[in-house]
Amino acid sequence: MHPQFNELRLTGNLPSPSAAGLKILTLTSKEDFAYDELIKTMLADPALSGRIIKIANSANRDGLPAVHTVAQATMRLGVRAVRSVALGFSLIADNRRGAAKDFDFQQYWSDSLATAVAVHMLAQVTRFPDPASAFTCALLCDVGKLALACVHPERYSAIIKANTGAPDLALAKVEAREFGIDHFEVTSELMEHWGLPGEFQEVALLRAMDPDPSDDDLVDVGGPPELLDLVRSGRQIARVMNGSWEIEDARWRGLFLSLQHVGEELAMDPDALLSICDAIVPSLEDWGRLIDLPVPSAGSFQDIAAEMERRGMRSALISTTFEIGVDFAEEAAEPSVFQEDLDRPLLPLDSFSSDGQAPSRILVVEDDPQMLRLLAHHLKRQNFDVMTASSSSDGLSMALEHTPQIVISDWMMPEMSGVDLCRTLRRSQAGSRMYLILVTACGDDEQVVEAFDAGVDDFVGKPFNPRILLARVGAAERAIQLRERAEAAERARLRQVTELGIMTRKLRAAALTDALTHLPNRRYAMKRLKQEWEGMHRNGRGLAVTIVDIDAFKRVNDQFGHDTGDAVLRSVALHLQSHTRGSDVLCRLGGEEFIVLSVGGTAETASLAAERLRAAIEAKAVHHGDFHESVTVSLGVAIATPEMETFDDLIKAADEALYEAKEGGRNRVCSAGTAPDPASGRQSDRRSA
Repeated sequence: MHPQFNELRLTGNLPSPSAAGLKILTLTSKEDFAYDELIKTMLADPALSGRIIKIANSANRDGLPAVHTVAQATMRLGVRAVRSVALGFSLIADNRRGAAKDFDFQQYWSDSLATAVAVHMLAQVTRFPDPASAFTCALLCDVGKLALACVHPERYSAIIKANTGAPDLALAKVEAREFGIDHFEVTSELMEHWGLPGEFQEVALLRAMDPDPSDDDLVDVGGPPELLDLVRSGRQIARVMNGSWEIEDARWRGLFLSLQHVGEELAMDPDALLSICDAIVPSLEDWGRLIDLPVPSAGSFQDIAAEMERRGMRSALISTTFEIGVDFAEEAAEPSVFQEDLDRPLLPLDSFSSDGQAPSRILVVEDDPQMLRLLAHHLKRQNFDVMTASSSSDGLSMALEHTPQIVISDWMMPEMSGVDLCRTLRRSQAGSRMYLILVTACGDDEQVVEAFDAGVDDFVGKPFNPRILLARVGAAERAIQLRERAEAAERARLRQVTELGIMTRKLRAAALTDALTHLPNRRYAMKRLKQEWEGMHRNGRGLAVTIVDIDAFKRVNDQFGHDTGDAVLRSVALHLQSHTRGSDVLCRLGGEEFIVLSVGGTAETASLAAERLRAAIEAKAVHHGDFHESVTVSLGVAIATPEMETFDDLIKAADEALYEAKEGGRNRVCSAGTAPDPASGRQSDRRSA
């Protein structure tokens, strides 16, 4: 243990999880913990239960049915992931304020949550094996800062105040000089103290060697590439999301442009990365509501890229996105719902609103009372919904509050000119959709260029001709109609895509689920086994397979009927599900066979777990119709060895062990490479399969 961290720990002021979080950590610190006690502990905290169920469903990338209980969520995620997730959420609940006045606790958790949600989304897209654990690692990747703020509130507050906006590496150097330890090291030590996985600790330390992602010269420092790269990338996306969203802000603009490095690091094309970033925004808002944590509003990544392209701020990220946008526009030119909508006739010039459609809302801003009344009079005669403002400040307030479709403003006004009003409106999301018309006597070319650069759409000269004014407004109406029709067509397309996505997920879930037992089926088992086999070679974790076969199942079908056989299968599946470890994967292979995949175990632990399953099945009688008997199972266990070339060899070894268990008398466990244990099961029960 780092000596300085030991001093921090002895102060008793380090951030700690809630009572429920501490109990979960204590319960799961031992291999033989009580599974039912773990579930009860989580159920005692309704907020924690809801968050664990959400993370289990949001991490479901294989199309399995949604989980609705804590027990199902724990089975889906595994105990290790649940332990980490519970710790992360309980830390948020109890560490939202402190004595360090210049350390923004709310901003800290907002940044951490944004990083976690971004990493979780990236983990699912890049097929990272454990998205839930990646979420927790990202959520706690800067917890060392929180710890220093809790233990040394005044000194750390002074450091934060004197180094506002400093990169993490620069801040770490100041921390090391002041405390003899930096927040990266504190994060790693805290993760070890809480019993979090070693990969988390490695990520925390390797980030201390990682250049600021906004720098140009990014290097690969090694280590666990998947998780480290995800945390780096998610942190960079979070910085953009929680920034100013002002293109004129040079620092934020630099962060946005550096996203091209994120795409390169994750081997994503720019268009895909921007789409993923835009998908992270509503997910973050959803998580913020669930945790009751305010999150800053974020804009559209794709819109910002397009705007930068329009302004000539080119980069690899923007230029690629722009080219893809052109290709998409060409495809959209083919006959479609959108094209059919555009082919409908527009309103004639002298009829500005269609039957049943609300009249357009127009705001007139003019400091001359006589001119204001005259403009409003001509517009109201054409049945427009007209609002008036006698100053630019009132006009700005009314525009943002009532969001008119068209704004007609005088150019020369005392507080704020019409051009400045237009420029200000264009910076807001509501103002970006308004059609802006200036009424002016100015005809100078430079002034005209300035006005268009500020976002003005059209001009009406002074003194104005009412017919010309109405013609200009008619042109605005047509532009608005085109945009609204295009947006309606896009909404319809998105609804179709959403419905198709729902149908696809349902079909995918059905294809991967056994209809009788509601367990994952053979297809899912083979897919998951392939993933775990590949993961085993990357991270060196053990992998065991247990095949479970119901004894004398043919006799049940022959003597009592297939409906009784189905009841036996459902009962066995339920008991297997109740007694497998949270980190295990249970599937039905077909017929009377089931398979259990155990990651990270040894031959001994896999055999003990199999014996626990055997005893649990034998202890429960099945009652259905005239059938009132106990059912027994035979189990074959095999663990991956260096001699095995593929996961098929692992399944074959488990099959051979199952055959030995059957030959040895059934109702017993046999491990590959060992003789059947005569003490396992009942020797008197030698029924035929």
